[in-house]
Amino acid sequence: MAGTIGNIGKTIIFEVSDKKILKFDSLTRTVKGRWASHPRVGKKPKKQFLGPDNETITMSITLNAEHGVKPRQTMRKIQRAIRKGTPKRVVIGKKALGKNKFVITEISETYDRVFNRGEIAKASCDITLEEYL
Repeated sequence: MAGTIGNIGKTIIFEVSDKKILKFDSLTRTVKGRWASHPRVGKKPKKQFLGPDNETITMSITLNAEHGVKPRQTMRKIQRAIRKGTPKRVVIGKKALGKNKFVITEISETYDRVFNRGEIAKASCDITLEEYL
């Protein structure tokens, strides 16, 4: 039985089935504002709201060959998405995160298990996405 957890466009489809498990381990979404600070003589600085800042998403995923995932191939797909800079919807369940699309700006890779001849059996990745306007 297959179940889709979500996706980052067509680059990564998070799913759980009897043949494949690809899910994120954690996801952090940051929503913040932009502020200026104006110094004042003899007083605390005055804050001025400049507007909203771009949202960011960071997520950790584990790519495990034992779960039907090809770690090297998946990391290459993410790297290509970073180099292309194509905005994508981030969907969890059936709901998009935010109103806008996101671009993948960074991937940090850790090779957890490497077999003979450099075959990556398990890797951990941290992915950073930024809202695209």
